[in-house]
Formats: sequence, structure tokens, C-alpha cells
Amino acid sequence: MFITDSIESYLGNAETGTPFTRRTYRTALNLFREYLEEAGLPPETKDLDYLDVDRLLAFATWLLDRGGIGQRTLHTYLAALVGWVGYLQVRGWLPFSSQELARLEDGVKRIRRNQRPPDLLPYPPRKEEMEALVTAARETSLRRPDDLREQLARLRDIAIVETLRCSGMRVGELVGISRKQLEDDERAAWVVGKRSKVRRVYFDERAWEAIHRYLRERQPFDGGTRRPLSELPVFARHDRKAGSQVLPLSTQTVQNTIRRLAERAGLAAKGITPHALRHYFATRIYQTTHDLAVTQTALGHASPNTTRIYAKLEDNAVRDAHRAAFERRDE
Repeated sequence: MFITDSIESYLGNAETGTPFTRRTYRTALNLFREYLEEAGLPPETKDLDYLDVDRLLAFATWLLDRGGIGQRTLHTYLAALVGWVGYLQVRGWLPFSSQELARLEDGVKRIRRNQRPPDLLPYPPRKEEMEALVTAARETSLRRPDDLREQLARLRDIAIVETLRCSGMRVGELVGISRKQLEDDERAAWVVGKRSKVRRVYFDERAWEAIHRYLRERQPFDGGTRRPLSELPVFARHDRKAGSQVLPLSTQTVQNTIRRLAERAGLAAKGITPHALRHYFATRIYQTTHDLAVTQTALGHASPNTTRIYAKLEDNAVRDAHRAAFERRDE
């Protein structure tokens, strides 16, 4: 059964609830279908085997990234999703294990406690898509080429994309980093993550140069403030409302920047967010090391259970293994 057909079956079932409940749930599940479309899983052509707990919980991340949704509405939409999953389970159409159902339930509980799902977006950009995003930042056209603020915003956005690409920083860590946290000797920085946990992140040469080029060009602004240089944010606002102050960015600004660059790169349908770039980093680290502990430390995760989200093999790895096992022709 296709995903869309199962949703229609659920919404048409008298046990789903009152007509008002069904209308509300339809809104929620229509958004779920939109989320699947953006993730490259057209619900009218994909069957239920394509769904897993990570993809279901990532719907909440997608809703939060869209913005403009209150907690009560989010809870209602999640209730619709959980109700649909229960409907599928009873009929044997989505046979999750008891462990998978427990993880789904735990994830929903976290969200209802106003905790964002822990980086559950299951679709990291491919390497070529990541490079297209960087190119979009580098080729940004300026409306006023002589305007220093626009020049700095472009250099800052390049540095942001390069940083998220290779450091694994959370967006909240990125906007909170100050210049004193940069370590030139190690081409690294120390950041303060969740629960005030401190860790060191590293940069490749390309990202490090992008950061320092941006900071060099920003000297006219940095030199005009009374604050110590070490206390200034690495990534600052350059809109006119900021005036002569060197103010840190908001997480929403970074999210909007990545979304805008993804559109410019022709990747709007991929739903790329800063969390997707963190997933890209994690996938590269794990596929290089095959070491869950190293990946966990690099991401700043308290629990290896969270890291396992990133440690899954890509679909092509499973495909290649299957072909090697079952399609080898004997001589």
C-alpha cells in the first residue's frame, strides 16, 4: 500500500474521531505528505516500507524549521501522526518492532516537553549537493557591490556554510561562538553545547580561510566597538538595524540563510537546513572512521543512542552489499 492510500484509509475510518478531528488530522497529514515530497519520497508512489522512526520524528524537525507553528498545534499534528501509525500497526501494514515503537513514543514525549528532536533529519546532502550549496554562497550577487555591509554578509555566509560543512557544529553553537574560542594553532575552536558541555571542533583549510577572510574584511566594524576583540562574535549581523554594533546572529537567521542558498542552488525540494549539514558532517566522519565513539565525541552527543541515527549505512551501501551477496554469477 502506498503512503497516500494509507493516509486516506485512516482519515476515512469512523474510529479516527469526530469530523472536526478528522479535518484537523487531514491538515496535519497533508503537511506530512509535503514533508515527504521535499525529502524526495513522493507519498503517492512510495510504499510504507520507506518509513522508519527517524523519518517520522524528523517531521517535527521539519515543522519547527518552517516556523509559525505553536506548541499546541505541533502537539495536535504529532497526535495525528501517532494515530496514523497506530492504525497501520493494528492492520499489520507498518510492522514496527516494540523497540521502534518505544523510540517513537520517547521522541514524541521529548517534543511535548518542548525539547527539539535531537538532530533527526535523515537526509544529509550528497557531496555534490553540498558543493552546490557552497558555490551558491560564493556566487551571491550583490545589489550594491560597493556596500561594505553586503560584501561582509556574503563573506559571512560563505564562512557559515563552510563551517557547518566540516565542523559538525549545531546552529546554536555557531551563533554563540566568540573570537576568543578560535584556536589558530590547531585550526579549531572550543564550543559550548547542550547542558553547557564544552568540546573542541575542527575545521579544514577551506573553512578556516573563509572564516579569517571574513574577519579580516570586518576589521572596520570590529575596530569601532568598545568591546574587547576577543569578546566579539565570530559571525555577526550586517543589516542596517545593527548600526555600528557587532551583534551575534540569531539561529533563525542562519536557518533562513541556508534555506535561501539551497533555493539558489536548485535544492529547495531537498529541505536542506543547518541540521542537514550537521548530518552530512556526521555521515562523513562515521563512514571514514567506522567508529561510533569518535563520531559521538565529534558531535557532542551525551548518548551513543543519539549518534546511531547518523551511523546508519547509506542506501547505496546496502544496495552494493546486496548485489555482492546475491547477484554474483558463478563461473
